[in-house]
Amino acid sequence: MKKFIFIFLLLTSVFAVKSQTVITYENHGIFPDTRNVMKLASYLSPGESGRNVIWDFSLLQLTGNFEGVSDYSENQNQSSVFNMANVAVEEFGNYFFFRVNEEGIEQYGFLSSDKQTMIIYNEPFIKIKYPFAFGDNFEGNYGGSISSGCSNGSIDGTYRIEADGLGTLLLPGNVTYDNALRIKETKAFKQRVNDSTTDTRIVTYRWYVNENRYPVLTLISKEMNYASGAKGNTTQAAFNPEMVLRPGSSLAANSSGPAMGFEVFPNPSTDKFNISFNLPGAADVNLSVFHMNGSVIRQIAEARLQEGKHSYSFSAREWNLPRGTYLLRLNVDGLEITSKIVRQ
Repeated sequence: MKKFIFIFLLLTSVFAVKSQTVITYENHGIFPDTRNVMKLASYLSPGESGRNVIWDFSLLQLTGNFEGVSDYSENQNQSSVFNMANVAVEEFGNYFFFRVNEEGIEQYGFLSSDKQTMIIYNEPFIKIKYPFAFGDNFEGNYGGSISSGCSNGSIDGTYRIEADGLGTLLLPGNVTYDNALRIKETKAFKQRVNDSTTDTRIVTYRWYVNENRYPVLTLISKEMNYASGAKGNTTQAAFNPEMVLRPGSSLAANSSGPAMGFEVFPNPSTDKFNISFNLPGAADVNLSVFHMNGSVIRQIAEARLQEGKHSYSFSAREWNLPRGTYLLRLNVDGLEITSKIVRQ
């Protein structure tokens, strides 16, 4: 049987100026006639879980391009086989069949690009439940049948979905996404074809940010143990090079930084950093400096500030801050804006 890397990239979006992303049907459902343009990249470690994490993927190496397209499942030739599905997603010529409603997303099948391999789930794999936020999780069992050429078999396994991280995501091109929500998907299953059994485990991490329909980063690792005793491992990564906003959205990740006039200068600096920003109204403000691993170095300000321009500064020399890269984070009523700063 052919071996596939299942890389379905769940379509999502959020419209909220809050510190936490919540995945809902209205904002994150898979809808027909949408496209997901991604950049393929080399795989890196997914990093830590938890709250206020800083994930640095700024050194991802590009390897190619990727695009996923969704459509009504009834428009596909094999739609009658997957009669429980209402949406089909095409990736690299392969088709994934889903049922999407107000409760969540269930996968009912898979069809390979050459139409030779088909998986039909009589017990579907649940990809997400709505609403879903940091700390939420669920698990279950799934199973079905496999046909590949003249061979037939079965597949059955378990899954666990958990929103295990919330923090700042750094991507190539000096792109910083605040309030990124990480979803960890773990699947372990057995494929039985012609009396031969293959054990497979796939762990997928997806990061979502406010107002963006698509995940901005996906990491996949796959481990296979064959009946012969041989083992196989594959990895894949893809990230979104640009924000795709929902109609009517007024803010994108970090777009409120320029709107507030959030500036740090000089940057890089050998010693002193000057910081300024404008508040459109009275707000609770926290301004702090962090290490790249997410640990706080020092809080510059925490107060209720009035409308208008505010300025602060600090001396890296007085703080005994070594040369390197750090993060400056401004939190205004729960909306976080992050900027890299470099001490030379």
